[in-house]
Amino acid sequence: MRALLAICVLAVAVAGCGGGGSGDSAKDFDGAERGVADAIEKIEAAARDRDPDKVCKELLSDSLLAALEKKGTNCKTGVEEGFDDADSLDLKVDDVTIRGDTATAKVTSGRANSKQKTDTLTLQRDGAVWKITSLGAPASG
Repeated sequence: MRALLAICVLAVAVAGCGGGGSGDSAKDFDGAERGVADAIEKIEAAARDRDPDKVCKELLSDSLLAALEKKGTNCKTGVEEGFDDADSLDLKVDDVTIRGDTATAKVTSGRANSKQKTDTLTLQRDGAVWKITSLGAPASG
C-alpha cells in the first residue's frame, strides 16, 4: 500500500496548479485570512513551477512532514507524483476560518465546466507565515 495518501490529497489542492488558472483568490480576503489564502496560492505557484522542494521546505508544517516521514513517505517524491497526477487547472480558496494560531481553508479545485472537488485544509501559524498541517478533509456544507 502506498504511503502517499496524504500527498495524493495534496495533489487535489495542488491540482489548481497548471497554467491558465482562475487567478489569485487570496485577493478576496483581508488581514490574517489573506495570509492563509496566500499560503495556498503559494502551493499553486510552486506546483506551476514544478518546485516540490518549495512545497516540502516552506509550505508544509514540521508536524505534517514528520507524519509523512513516519508513514515512509518521501515528501519531494510524493509532491512530484501529485504534480503528475493533477488533472485540474483551477484552485479557489472559498472560505477561511481562523481560531488563534490555527486556520481552516475551504478550497475548490477543478474547472467550472467540469467536476469540482472541495476539501478543507488545516494550517498553523509559524511565526509570520501559515503552513499546512492537515490535508484534504472533504468540506461540508
